Amino acid sequence: MQQLGQVGHENLSAQVYRRLRTALLDGQLEPGERLRIAELAKSLGTSITPVREAIFRLVSEQALEIKASTAVYVPIMDAAQIDEILTMRILLEGAAAERAATRISPAGIEELARIQEEFIASYTEDPYRTSLKNREFHFALMRAAEMPLLQATVESFWVKMGGIIRIFLTRVPKVDLSRHGHGHFDVLDGLRRRDGQATREAIQRDLAGARIMVDLVREWEAERAGRTAARA
Repeated sequence: MQQLGQVGHENLSAQVYRRLRTALLDGQLEPGERLRIAELAKSLGTSITPVREAIFRLVSEQALEIKASTAVYVPIMDAAQIDEILTMRILLEGAAAERAATRISPAGIEELARIQEEFIASYTEDPYRTSLKNREFHFALMRAAEMPLLQATVESFWVKMGGIIRIFLTRVPKVDLSRHGHGHFDVLDGLRRRDGQATREAIQRDLAGARIMVDLVREWEAERAGRTAARA
């Protein structure tokens, strides 16, 4: 597990919660990874109590899970769960993109264009930064829609999927990310033309392409099942 950095002493439970949640969003914590409260407390520079409180809060949000009473893990999502989340993201982020096309400022469009260029620049060299920039693009687009409840809902999905998204970007063969090779460019075109329908369809195509993750997880599930059968 990566070092997360120490926190201050004010409202420690909330700070630890935000730090752990951000680590899940960013993919710093991998699916199936076990979290040890004492190690987290040492890493964060706190006592055990605020870490335990933060973990219980994340467990209640289904972002972490407890097994055997005390063992805390990052959940391993199955293919059906990932497919369901992607289905909901396609609907919600599509709605946000359509609305953003009529509300985003020119500065907002330029911010998205800058994020996309940074995403492209990091794609072949730094999967972790690529994952961060991908999320930054999607979140900036949703902020432009001015739909905070929708964004909070979608963000909860990203918390659950941060680890698998990072693994996906690390292991899947690189594809063409030229001007016509990535869906975010079509999103930017729609925004510049103030075309809500085109922007919605562009982000939905981009998200539909992420269903490759479902196939990847199905392959992992088949491999685990094969190893289990071989040991039986």
